[in-house]
Amino acid sequence: MCIYLYYVFFLYLIGNVNTMSLYGPALTRYNPCGLGIIYFDNVKGFDWRAVVDFGLYNNLEKVEMEVYFEKEIKINKASQNTTFVVVRNNWHHIIIRPIGPLQERFTFDLNIRNSSGNDVPVVTMFSINKVILCNDEIKARQKTSSYDITHKYNGGKKYAHVCGRRSLENTELTSVRTEAKAGDWPWHVAILIRQPKSVVGVYNCGGTIISRRAVLTAGHCLFMNGSLVEANNIVVIAGVNNHKDLTQIGRQERLVQKIILHPSYTYTYSTSDLAILKVFTWTFTDYVQPLCIWGPVYEKTKLFGKEAIMVGFGATEKNVQSDILRAANTIVQNDTTCINFDADVYRPLLNEFTFCTGYGPESAVNPRNGDSGGGLIVRAIQTDHKVTWYLRGVLSKCGISPGHTECDPTYYMVYTDVGPHYGWIYHHSGLHYLMNVVE
Repeated sequence: MCIYLYYVFFLYLIGNVNTMSLYGPALTRYNPCGLGIIYFDNVKGFDWRAVVDFGLYNNLEKVEMEVYFEKEIKINKASQNTTFVVVRNNWHHIIIRPIGPLQERFTFDLNIRNSSGNDVPVVTMFSINKVILCNDEIKARQKTSSYDITHKYNGGKKYAHVCGRRSLENTELTSVRTEAKAGDWPWHVAILIRQPKSVVGVYNCGGTIISRRAVLTAGHCLFMNGSLVEANNIVVIAGVNNHKDLTQIGRQERLVQKIILHPSYTYTYSTSDLAILKVFTWTFTDYVQPLCIWGPVYEKTKLFGKEAIMVGFGATEKNVQSDILRAANTIVQNDTTCINFDADVYRPLLNEFTFCTGYGPESAVNPRNGDSGGGLIVRAIQTDHKVTWYLRGVLSKCGISPGHTECDPTYYMVYTDVGPHYGWIYHHSGLHYLMNVVE
């Protein structure tokens, strides 16, 4: 009897996630040339904060950064003692020399002089210790179409695969907690399900393009009334920020040919809440690109405390249905944090194959709802100093308060970790190489 009551209570508090609602003001981030080491966050109005991630480079002791800005700027303060040199009294051209041991995360605040209000501190050249990492020439070459995703490498035995990269326009300027532009997250798709004898699909879940013919989503997304949906009743839409807008230039629509449900899938738990949709071939463009897959790895503790991004279509903050793609920051919590918050909910769900995310019950910027089947994406820095995005989790469960049917923003989200499932994902996605390669 006690087991039965516990089981009912458990199901009552955990729900599958359907739509996304985001609290908090929009956050605009500018990444010059898509670099990983430096970015600029719009703090408020005309105020920007530059963040330099020296922690990405283990061998840096002394640093001289040289920056050319498109418009004149004014430096306000820095996170450590720093020499700022205005070259020839030209406030476009600044040399920055931190004094003493380098902070892993060095910041300085700035304003754009004579700003019109919507200006971004555009960088036309950035170098570290005389090594140029960004300039107009590099920007001109940085197009997704310039990546050769078919050439062989390593003596011609394997095929390189470019993934997790965006076009320059979408790489440099990104906004979260607001509506996304088409191409901002070119791997995210809308999954629609058509009712029998109907030609119109209804939005059901999100998913992630991982190869030319494969989309990864949550297994529970493919069930209606307890039964697996027929593949030919599923439509996948990519390349848009509004899945109902038929006129968007990047729009691609594909019918599903085959559903591959993870063999260990169960509705109750998130351990293997995964499915691969095989579709007719995508055409990779500035609006449609594959995402890299994180793995193979069973170790998730290094993920704890890391910032990540979740993307999805769905409801607004006022719980009004929206068809516009939105994005939000979140943070990966350790299992103990979520279990301490509600052991009955999270203890059965969290294991070596899952993890939980969220800012906690006191935060005013928690995602209220996520997008079932959508990906949790994290960034990594490649040898070319650029950011590459990786899929780390697939959204599976959320907490639901008694008497409600939608995700409670005070609860944490539960994701299926793709790292331990790396081999299964690769085997069924049509990829012909052993690792993600970015050259």
